[in-house]
Amino acid sequence: MRDLGALLALPSLWVDHTPPEIADGLLSVVTGMLRLDAAYARFHGFDGGPALESWRPTGAEPPGQLVRAVDGTGAEAPAIDSGIETTAVRAGGSPPEPPLLARMTTLALTLPWGTGLIAVSAARPDFPTERETHLLRVAVGQAAIALHTARRLAAEQNARREAEQALERQSRVLRSLVEEVGPVLGAASRRIEEASREVARDAAREAAHPVDAPNLTRRELEVLGLLAQGLSNKEMAAVMWLSDRTVERHITGLYRKIGVARRSEATAYALRHGIA
Repeated sequence: MRDLGALLALPSLWVDHTPPEIADGLLSVVTGMLRLDAAYARFHGFDGGPALESWRPTGAEPPGQLVRAVDGTGAEAPAIDSGIETTAVRAGGSPPEPPLLARMTTLALTLPWGTGLIAVSAARPDFPTERETHLLRVAVGQAAIALHTARRLAAEQNARREAEQALERQSRVLRSLVEEVGPVLGAASRRIEEASREVARDAAREAAHPVDAPNLTRRELEVLGLLAQGLSNKEMAAVMWLSDRTVERHITGLYRKIGVARRSEATAYALRHGIA
């Protein structure tokens, strides 16, 4: 019962572990608990990536006999027990029965996201006992739960990371727009303030010395209105379908008629006379 309780606690112990760590931990647990000589695990279906493999004893290559058992080769005298297949591995020799080298047990899994195959072996003629079979099934089942949880958490973390990256890209674009538009808005604000001051000064002067608005042509009124809206000479030329030189000529004549020398003064004049 103590071994069973320890196995049931495995998913909580493997929280925040990666799938390779969980697979490696599974083999460490069953190798020690069942006194195994060798163990091998292979899981398929991790989002189209390569198969996840782990083995005991550790080394550059997994145990060949167990790999062949997982691949479905080298089986001899299978004994099926509750979905677990046990095979006797014997030494070469003449009949009737070569000596037993080990007994090998394989277990196939069907998971929500793929498949898993486990193979273990021990050089004991009674391996696996009913208790060992039960413990192996429980350990593998708990590992499957932990792997499924780790895969789901990884997917959530990836989605959250992608959302954060998208938000950061949007923030960079907004910062870039602010940096680009900020000086333009600042200049426009300063021009409006300057024009407002000009309007106030001109209104005070006209209150003391009223004057009549000069007789402006339709084209000059149009130029004055666009100028008061903040358009540049080139922008006014594009709107009025005129050349830059023609617009400059209209502005020069306009300044002379209304008695101003700067764009801010012309803007104030247009606002004061309701032309803008």
